[in-house]
Amino acid sequence: MGTQIDIAASVTLCILLAGVMAAFCALTLRVGVRASFERLEREAPLAVFGKAPMEAVYSALQPIARLLMLLGVSANGVTVSSLLFATFAGLLFATGHFGLGALMACTAALADAVDGLVARQTRSTSRFGQVLDTTVDRYVEALLLGGMAIYVRHDAWMLAVVFAALVGGFMVSYASSMLRELRVPDAGASMRRAERLSFLILGAVLVPLVASMAPDLAPVFHLAPVLVALVAIAVVGNWSAARRLLGAARLAPAAPSAAPSYDKTWPTSTQFLIQRESRSVGGTDERRRSPRARCDADSV
Repeated sequence: MGTQIDIAASVTLCILLAGVMAAFCALTLRVGVRASFERLEREAPLAVFGKAPMEAVYSALQPIARLLMLLGVSANGVTVSSLLFATFAGLLFATGHFGLGALMACTAALADAVDGLVARQTRSTSRFGQVLDTTVDRYVEALLLGGMAIYVRHDAWMLAVVFAALVGGFMVSYASSMLRELRVPDAGASMRRAERLSFLILGAVLVPLVASMAPDLAPVFHLAPVLVALVAIAVVGNWSAARRLLGAARLAPAAPSAAPSYDKTWPTSTQFLIQRESRSVGGTDERRRSPRARCDADSV
């Protein structure tokens, strides 16, 4: 956890984030108008920091999105790359390299943001792309938490914390889907995907730094930052999902008490054949019966 390469990765990630935030603040003060992004309007603000870090990151991703467009990289290709980065991050977490894992997880999260920018700028949004993006989002989160679960598998309570965070994240997404299906207004959810990834990456970044500053502490204390992040995701995520689902159950329109009744006086086969073969001649109905129709009529 406290290897030199992990420490270097954590420090690099902190410096990059600080640089992006500083550039964003300087640009905001100079121009006087903060950039607005359609996707961020659906995201809940981060605890303490609000939406400023997300706006800064999205502003920094604009040149990258334009470069990918010039290179001919499609939005779906960027989405698939997010899955590959998350796979590497999960493997790094599983082997205890939290600094490198945080760097790869951050790259996966950024790729997930870039694919939307590329799709909107190239006007290549599609139903397939939306389904692919949503599916990859679930796999990315599962891979990151799955890697951590493998690393702490020998400690039952830490493994339970990881699974509780996994359930909390999935339940928040499930609640959002359920509210859309029920057409219930959604005032916003706590611990949505951007917030969960921020907590997870920040906790992983701090693990090598804590391990390097206090190498004599037990490993559980080295993992304290990421465990705190996982507990926050588990508690807030499950609470948010339960609150929204219970609210949706109260606000959703009531289901009909009984199935709609249908007329049970169906015409018999004889009547159907007779009506089908009837024709109007001279203002009167002349019914021609087939042999089978006549036979059925005689037997009734």
